[in-house]
Amino acid sequence: MKTIGSLLLFLLSPLLCAQENAENSDKVWTLEECINYAWENNLNIRGSQLDQLNNEITLKQSKFDLLPNLSAGGSVGKSFGRTIDPVSNSFVSRDFLSGGISANSNVTVYQGGRLRNTIKRNELNLQAGQYDVQKSQNDVALDVASRYLTVLLNAEQLENSKYQLEVTQAQLEQTLILVEAGSLPYSNQLDLESQVASNEVQVVNAENNYTISLLNLKQSMQMPAELTLNIEQPDIDISGLSLTGIMNVNDVFEIAQETMPEVKSSKLVIESRGIEEKIAKAAFLPTLSVSGSLTTNYSDQSRQLIGTQVFNIPASPIGFVQGTNNVVLSNPQTQERPLFSDDYSAFNQFEDNLGQSVRVNLNIPIFSKLSNTTNLQRAQINKQRAEITAQNVTNQLRQSIESAHNNAIASLKSYEASQKRVASLEESFRATQERYNVGQSSFVDFQIANNNLFAARTDLLRAKYEYIFRVKILDFYLGNSITLE
Repeated sequence: MKTIGSLLLFLLSPLLCAQENAENSDKVWTLEECINYAWENNLNIRGSQLDQLNNEITLKQSKFDLLPNLSAGGSVGKSFGRTIDPVSNSFVSRDFLSGGISANSNVTVYQGGRLRNTIKRNELNLQAGQYDVQKSQNDVALDVASRYLTVLLNAEQLENSKYQLEVTQAQLEQTLILVEAGSLPYSNQLDLESQVASNEVQVVNAENNYTISLLNLKQSMQMPAELTLNIEQPDIDISGLSLTGIMNVNDVFEIAQETMPEVKSSKLVIESRGIEEKIAKAAFLPTLSVSGSLTTNYSDQSRQLIGTQVFNIPASPIGFVQGTNNVVLSNPQTQERPLFSDDYSAFNQFEDNLGQSVRVNLNIPIFSKLSNTTNLQRAQINKQRAEITAQNVTNQLRQSIESAHNNAIASLKSYEASQKRVASLEESFRATQERYNVGQSSFVDFQIANNNLFAARTDLLRAKYEYIFRVKILDFYLGNSITLE
């Protein structure tokens, strides 16, 4: 049956994939939807969530450790030959069946605060785990956003390449007319046909770049490559993105320290390691506990005492009087003998043989072969490591913000310069194209102006999306969600 099921799954999987692909073919994915999809399927996030589930279980167990434990057991067996009857505690030389049941309980009264501190430590670990999950989600969101913007960039560059091809094709059509009319030499036609071929190659390269960037986005989302992914191409208002509303580096850093989950997690880990140090110190203190037990047993050789029977012993000769030979008689006596029932049930035996005990246990550590001291030293080292890690997280955060701020300023300057360059080259290309059409400019001049304009527009698109991403990064450090709105 397992083989048949596997075979059916193998045969139906292409159909299921095709059905899912058909459902997604008309769907347009926003950046937020792509991020949510990645959150649901990313394995690192799943691992963090499992770690968090383990933290919840650990915390729950540490709380239950405050409660008394309870255990019960029983045994039954048959004895042969000479042995001790567990009920009568006397030697017997016959086969018998015996058994017993018991229950034990123990509760810790004082353990140097170890149990309470363990609960506090696990609570801190649980909170730190929540921030670790958020950190994993932030990393995935930033990666998806970066790849999403790369797709948008390559989509616009593809459109730019197609537009450049259309311009060159239109120029070729006009040149063909002028060549037929004898206004331009045939070499101009050949040069433009070569330029069209070059522009077609640029379109193919742009299509490849777009396809690769789309594949990278799918991989970042953990989406199968065969599924269709149509992403939304929002009309991003660059004028609405401004660095003037973003504070200086120090102000951004101060806010990021209060909002970034990795900083919060590192601080909680320091507290957790501090409590672990208290737990290690508790090993030097006495431990006080209370325990109790109930025991009873059964033997098929046991008999239940139901009373006594009195026997009269009459006088009997015990000797003769010397000389007279008179018979000497003993005094008459009475004697009691226990009476046992023929049926002594196991339930009655368990009830009659019930034993109870309560103990107060005190354990004072005197010499532990320095294991307690070693554990304390390790706890102190782990706390120092946590402090170093927290400082390293803070330093990395500050460096990332400084780099993001500088990159945002640089990308803004690059974008503004690219805008001016495109405007200038568009006018230059228009003038060169007009001169070329009337034979006042060579094809080399036309080609240089055309290529310069194409490169400038490509640089402008790249600077545009670089600027968008850098501003969104700074906005992210201010505690805002990643969005293109």
